[in-house]
Amino acid sequence: VEKEMRDEHKAELLELLKVSGDAFKVDVSEFKRYGSARKLYNFNIDNAGAY
Repeated sequence: VEKEMRDEHKAELLELLKVSGDAFKVDVSEFKRYGSARKLYNFNIDNAGAY
């Protein structure tokens, strides 16, 4: 799932690119941020019979 690339994420990415020496070779606005769409499974005692 694509997530919003906020200014704080762009700043962190820029710092990583500076360390790698590639800060001025790429545009951070071209990067996208992704995260998991999975939901965490929580045990519910009311559903214990289903296990």
